Amino acid sequence: MIYLYAIAEELTGLPDVRGVDGAPLGRRSVEGLDLVVSEHDGAEVAASEEAVLAHARVVEGLVERADALLPARFGRGFRDEAALRDAIEGRAASLRDALAQVRGCVEIGVRVLAAEPAPPPATESGRAYMEARLARSEETERLARELHEPLAALARAATRTVGATPRLLLSGAYLVEPGALEAFRRRVDELEAEHSELTFVSTGPWPPYSFAPGGET
Repeated sequence: MIYLYAIAEELTGLPDVRGVDGAPLGRRSVEGLDLVVSEHDGAEVAASEEAVLAHARVVEGLVERADALLPARFGRGFRDEAALRDAIEGRAASLRDALAQVRGCVEIGVRVLAAEPAPPPATESGRAYMEARLARSEETERLARELHEPLAALARAATRTVGATPRLLLSGAYLVEPGALEAFRRRVDELEAEHSELTFVSTGPWPPYSFAPGGET
């Protein structure tokens, strides 16, 4: 099996780390794109904490060695060299567009948590319950938009998930140029100060995992 870590442009070299299961890293070129891979026996790589960390170490080691980088999702493997080539050739145009988008940027994650919602009164009718749920959903969407839009304005691209759980109000990923990181973090702090009832968690900078075509590579 050929295991894929990332797709890159203008890759200057491979990091001095081992891949998943201690496998040495290799490099392939398809349609002018650089692919960082390792070779493994078997049909797939077993998911484990160490395997996930090894994948992440390879990707992080590539960030400063590539002009643009699209990390692959963990577990992305191909039966053989021909299958790898077929998959990349069929998506080369969209991959180049994605590489152009992420070039020179990093990903910042922002999660916004609300307080634990109060349970609905036991005496609520079915209609009242549904109306209350609709009102909460509309309020969640309004507030998430109010938080997301100022951050997205400072990013080259952004994705968001709203109301994934009763507490997780917003989960956003933002593609930010390094020169804009200070302004972006300052805006997160300002939003947190304006919404003291909410909890903000900002992570990164990361490689741009969230901005591959279709959400994955």
